[in-house]
Amino acid sequence: MRLGTVQKNDLTAPVAMAPRRSARLRLGIGARLALGLAAVAAVILIGQGLARQNTRLAVQALRDMQLETEPQARRAATVVGELEGYDRILIEYLQGDHQTALDSTTAAGDELDLAVNHYFNDPPAPVATDDMVQLRIEIAHHISQGSKLATLAGKRAEWLSRRHLLLDGLQRRVASAGGSGVALADEQVVLRKSLSELATALNGIRSNLDEPEALTRAEHEFAAALERHAAELAHSPGKAWLDLAREDFTESVRLRHSIANFDTLNGPARRSFVDAGASLMSAAQTHLQEPARRRLLDASVHAAASAELAEHTLATTGIAVLGVVLVVSLLLSFSITVPVRRPPAATRQLTAGNRAARAPRGGSAEIDELAESFNAMADQIARAEAELRAHQTELEEHVAERTQQLHHLAHHDPLTQLPNRRQLAARLADALTRAASNSQRVALLFVDLDNFKSINDTLGHNFGDRVLQAITERLRAATASHALLARLGGDEFTVLIEEVKSREEVEECAAALVATLQQPLLVDGRILSTSASIGASLYPDHAADSEALLRAADVALFRAKELGRNRFAFYRPALYDAAAQRFRLEQSLRRAVEAGDLMLMYQAQVALHTRETIGMEALLRWRKPDGRIATATEFIHIAEKTGLIHELPGWVLSTATQAAAHWRAQGWHAASVGINVSSLQFLESAFVEQVTAALAASGLPASALELELTETVFQTGAATIEALRNLRALGVAIALDDFGSGYSSLTSLEQLPITRVKLDRTLVEAIDSNPRSAAIARSIITLCHGLGLEVVAEGVERPEQLAALSQYGPVGVQGYLLSEPVLTKAVLDEAENAAARTRQMLAALDLQPLIMRA
Repeated sequence: MRLGTVQKNDLTAPVAMAPRRSARLRLGIGARLALGLAAVAAVILIGQGLARQNTRLAVQALRDMQLETEPQARRAATVVGELEGYDRILIEYLQGDHQTALDSTTAAGDELDLAVNHYFNDPPAPVATDDMVQLRIEIAHHISQGSKLATLAGKRAEWLSRRHLLLDGLQRRVASAGGSGVALADEQVVLRKSLSELATALNGIRSNLDEPEALTRAEHEFAAALERHAAELAHSPGKAWLDLAREDFTESVRLRHSIANFDTLNGPARRSFVDAGASLMSAAQTHLQEPARRRLLDASVHAAASAELAEHTLATTGIAVLGVVLVVSLLLSFSITVPVRRPPAATRQLTAGNRAARAPRGGSAEIDELAESFNAMADQIARAEAELRAHQTELEEHVAERTQQLHHLAHHDPLTQLPNRRQLAARLADALTRAASNSQRVALLFVDLDNFKSINDTLGHNFGDRVLQAITERLRAATASHALLARLGGDEFTVLIEEVKSREEVEECAAALVATLQQPLLVDGRILSTSASIGASLYPDHAADSEALLRAADVALFRAKELGRNRFAFYRPALYDAAAQRFRLEQSLRRAVEAGDLMLMYQAQVALHTRETIGMEALLRWRKPDGRIATATEFIHIAEKTGLIHELPGWVLSTATQAAAHWRAQGWHAASVGINVSSLQFLESAFVEQVTAALAASGLPASALELELTETVFQTGAATIEALRNLRALGVAIALDDFGSGYSSLTSLEQLPITRVKLDRTLVEAIDSNPRSAAIARSIITLCHGLGLEVVAEGVERPEQLAALSQYGPVGVQGYLLSEPVLTKAVLDEAENAAARTRQMLAALDLQPLIMRA
């Protein structure tokens, strides 16, 4: 602090010795800026006035163009367009043979006349020149000529129509007189030569209407035939017929000559009309459209010139403003900026280390006040500098301590204080570098706690954190100092072992870790049973870099969990893809089990001979997150491969037996339930005990439970046969499921202690349409009855299948025809409904032969 005091005393002396200048009247910065802005504003106002005047002229030019020039140009274009349309419509009409378009020519002429009147009469009216007046007269004359041509063309159409009618009448007369022949009783046709020649000549006339020479020959042939056979025709069909035929034929020839004369005379008139139309089109474009376009162009040029003048005025104003601003800036630079530079100059000296530097006083009132404030600030800086040096040392010490803490947090897990993923990556890279240079091996172990999620879910995350801390201490004790223990996150730990001598050394370490984590764990007064799965990989055996070594250990961990958890597994290349896929499916199914997404549905079985429901089959279903219900065939193989199948039998047995006991309590005293059993379940030594316990817990009689299994049970050996005999001794029924699918063996019927055979749906599918399928099914049912076995046919979905099965003796049926799988609460109603449907369908099938005979 003594150093700060010395600096203060040294720095205040120059300030006290600085002379104070006498105050005098000066313009302040605000006044000087106001004068400059006033000059700029004056220039802007003058330029704005000139630009507004030029803009007003441009706007007026545009308005005149819109009100006068543009309407005249549009009307001129309309006259040209209507003139062109009128000529096109009239020419199309003159080239046709029908009168249906006469109204359109009249309407086109009216529209052309209306367009001409609008052009000359609508305001603003054009200045009519002699050429324009003459053009108007010629257009009116053109419309008149077109109307005359259209009228004459209509007359021609009438002649043509009359001629067609006469020819049609002649053909009908010839045909009615026997021109087509007279049919006799023995289906022969007799033709008269006279009428046949007339009919042939008349067909020649009609087929050559567009070929003048051929038409003339055909007419001569008809007239000659008519005269050759006049006597015969006067006798039959009669003179009146002959006179009418001559009269119609003569009239049709006359009309043809009239049409030909008209076409000969009308051709020049049409060409004259077309030429006149082209001349009028050119005159209209020259005297109407072109002047309007020139006036429109002149108006556009005038408007553009006015706009350009306004733009030039604005540019001139901008240049003037820039000039005024430049002059004002130069003046202000001398009167304001020079004094303003003094405090910055003093500031640079002060920052350079000259603590005695001060800003000279003077200039405008504002600048003088600024200099005084700067000098006061310099004094305060001098006093604060000493205090700052004192605190700097203390701050550096705190920064060093905090940096050390941050470095620890960046490389350690805050919960367990173990190295985290970042430190593990660095240590692993160093270990691999040393191993590569010394030709040594490195082992990496992934440790994952089994079902740790359930601890967090049931006891809370805080309790789960304390469990992780306790497990960390166990892992520290187990790994001691020969390995690096790290936590990757969640319930995942990693063990890095260097200088590994053999694979067996790693296996011993992994086995020791599994055994350590199997021991009961005491946390907050609770005793927990924990386990872990471990995956191991070796460098350089399994990977050449740290990232690949981590992936290999992770894949091996998947394999350990696939094998049933609570064990370890070494990496093999073949595990990578298969293990990842199976693990994802296993996790989905395991989550479904934990979330209660698995459920049982029940399908009725009906006896055809009693027409009563004899039991229900329990069907395992999975309700997917998207709401779809998956059948057991979609996921049961996953449960078998991953070991989840061992967690399902107890739940299925308990749920199904309790449901059947409930049905009995509700009044269905003969209720029974069938359960599908996997062959792997018989490998469980306690499976028979599980069945016994489920029956005891539910109170369901053993005879009301049926276990359904397939022929694959032979693959599990004699132990399975013994378990089946024990179940039969309890009274549990055994059914051989899916019989007839694949390569079914009759040995199954002999060796297995079964009570029922369930025919596969492939045998039942064609039983009503294929005699071979019907014969095979009948033989199997007869064989089973001979062995004292009951039979149930699966997959019955058509009434015809039901009718066929009803003829094979006492058979049970199951399928969507009679019953669909339902939930437990709907079983009683579904049992009654299935029996009722069976009785109704069988009654209908019994009545069909009677109805057919009736």
